Amino acid sequence: MTNLDELKNVIAQTWRDEEMASSACHGVDAYSKLWPYVFMVNDWRVWDESGRGLSRDVLSWLEGQGSAWDFYHLMEEWGLVGFADLRTATRFRQRWFGAVEVVSSSGGTWNPHPLNTSFAPGPMDEVPMPVRRGGRTIR
Repeated sequence: MTNLDELKNVIAQTWRDEEMASSACHGVDAYSKLWPYVFMVNDWRVWDESGRGLSRDVLSWLEGQGSAWDFYHLMEEWGLVGFADLRTATRFRQRWFGAVEVVSSSGGTWNPHPLNTSFAPGPMDEVPMPVRRGGRTIR
């Protein structure tokens, strides 16, 4: 979940007015007491067009989980999403903030030139066919 101490440090450094920063940090602490699993939301994938709430996709996903959750709009660009259930919080993190796995290409044998395009594997990319000996496959 989100490290709330780091969030409070960012708030203290971002806001010039110490009273407002202190009040916001107190609000973060109070929110974390209500919801045991809290995520800071500042990613464009989860915001609606106005940047003041969660997108329809996120809201429908959250409502479909059947677990208690809450959204708290914090400052202009951040929000907090609180969960009562660890399983739902973990699924939320994986669904909306999971790392995209990058897969390398096939070694650069594909040529994107419009007149010389080939999806065929190059000579170095060919995988040897398995050989069957005595009912067992050997690679």
